[in-house]
Amino acid sequence: MDLAEFIQSMPLLDHHCHYLISVDVKDREERLAQVSTEADNNYPIEDTKNRLAWWSFKEEAKSFYKKDDQNFLQPFTRQEYIEYNHSIFKHYNYQMLLIDTGFVPANPITSITETQEITGVTVRTIYRIETHAETWMQKEADFETWWQALENDVASAKENGFVGFKSIAAYRFGLRLKKVATAKAREAFINWKESGNTRLTDAALICFILWNLAPVLVEQKMPLQFHVGYGDADTDMFEGNPLLMRPFLNEWSVKGLIVVLLHCYPYHREAGYLASVFPNLYFDTSLINPLGTASVERVLDEALELAPYSRYLFASDASTYPEMYGVAARRFKEALSQHFAKLRNIPVEQKEQWIRMICYQTSTNLYLKARNERKNEK
Repeated sequence: MDLAEFIQSMPLLDHHCHYLISVDVKDREERLAQVSTEADNNYPIEDTKNRLAWWSFKEEAKSFYKKDDQNFLQPFTRQEYIEYNHSIFKHYNYQMLLIDTGFVPANPITSITETQEITGVTVRTIYRIETHAETWMQKEADFETWWQALENDVASAKENGFVGFKSIAAYRFGLRLKKVATAKAREAFINWKESGNTRLTDAALICFILWNLAPVLVEQKMPLQFHVGYGDADTDMFEGNPLLMRPFLNEWSVKGLIVVLLHCYPYHREAGYLASVFPNLYFDTSLINPLGTASVERVLDEALELAPYSRYLFASDASTYPEMYGVAARRFKEALSQHFAKLRNIPVEQKEQWIRMICYQTSTNLYLKARNERKNEK
């Protein structure tokens, strides 16, 4: 088996992805096109269909559709949908999906049991902090009871089946995370409560949450993911630079908080640098795999200019349809093959070890091994 074949055979632990959607959605072509871009739905669909990502999604669908390939975007029966999903996830050797439960597309399949049935893959869940903070705000009347409820919820997340946490601070205000006094956080909470808006956007309150939940996560030995860089059309990518996180990392990385930077493009070099100097910091280049298909090899190479291979993870950031998972895995494995083929002075055995780390071993250690060790301590 040559190295390319070895990489193609690799199991994948997808440490960051989202819900699939129901088989009964009628306009499959439009939904597939919409998920091939981060643009809002009012963006011209004809322009979306002139992106390479859309053509990659179509080719993926065509290659796995068993009937007339001229109708490969036609609706499925439920059994056809299950078989179609199974064929894609099995082909790329997906072994586990860690689903961020905070993003829910239209017509979602939110049942973990049903998702496992449809994909044939084991599923675990990630706790999105801002979403749960919003839920508790609607339940609790004042700052103190809200904060205690959220803190208790986070402390019991492991017992409730979650394997990690995620913050979308980058979407809400950016990554300039700093320590905030309780009095200032209380004032921000009161203003939020009185505004009638359930969406949490206040920078001071989000900083307070993350800074004060960090020791709880350290105690649980559970990773904290951060959205970084490329994302939905409403994100301010300038404020999504992970270098802005240095005060937070200086405080918590050395104390044992496991931080995982997601997506990272166009700050993948910055993320790689941070992974090379901060303990307990990991990263991926997930969203570029399915949505920036022309650049996957270049981005992977640049991300690994400084970073240890043991700090770089596979993820798809896929949602909605299996084609997105398929394109992400295919392009990522192709990029891995090209990258390692260029390392002529590295022994094959060492390359294989690094490839295993990237595809599944490091994520297993971060999200699953530490979780099991913590359970055994009780």
